[in-house]
Amino acid sequence: MRTEITLANPGSPMLPALLTLPAPAAALPPAIILFGRDERGQPHASRFAGDMAGEAEAAAGLMCLHHAIANTDALRDLAARLPAGRLFPSGRGFVPFVKAELYERLLAATVTADTPLPVRAVSKAADAPPPAGAGSGSKGSPDAPGGTPKAPGDWAGIKVGSTVLACQGPMEGWWEAVVVATKADDRFVLRWRDFPDEPEISRARADLGLMPPGSREGLG
Repeated sequence: MRTEITLANPGSPMLPALLTLPAPAAALPPAIILFGRDERGQPHASRFAGDMAGEAEAAAGLMCLHHAIANTDALRDLAARLPAGRLFPSGRGFVPFVKAELYERLLAATVTADTPLPVRAVSKAADAPPPAGAGSGSKGSPDAPGGTPKAPGDWAGIKVGSTVLACQGPMEGWWEAVVVATKADDRFVLRWRDFPDEPEISRARADLGLMPPGSREGLG
């Protein structure tokens, strides 16, 4: 839709000139915020575009998360500080970790009680496909019967079955990932340990991080 305004044409007083202006853009619906604590008490939160409100709210129900509409100045400011979430075909979503201070501000702005989520509500989806390599029986594989993931002590020790840290993307932080295959040029295929709905990724050895020394997080 365009708006036409008739103005006098200074070059020819007898002929009007048409000035065409674009119509004002329709306001975007406010963002949707999903948030909650996992079974270990870690805070998670992310924002979703307002035009995904229905899908985001359905994901919140599946994952037992709280949801809020960013329709106040305080919530709009908080939404802008949150990482963007993702929705999976299963109907669940990717809701990353956030800092405790930001999460507490979110609780206060939404007047929400600080309660943990049921076990596995944020981490592994109940309807997720089997992890890569499941049932292969390969010795040392974290997915083999009796297998245990290993945290290598240095970059040279990274191999199939290792639990390492990989960067999800700009502003999205580092997350635990399990090496499921090796590739040429010193690269690895990995799956996200806690988000099996996400596609496998490929990273070079130099682009991976090591688990903190002595950490047993997620290693059985």
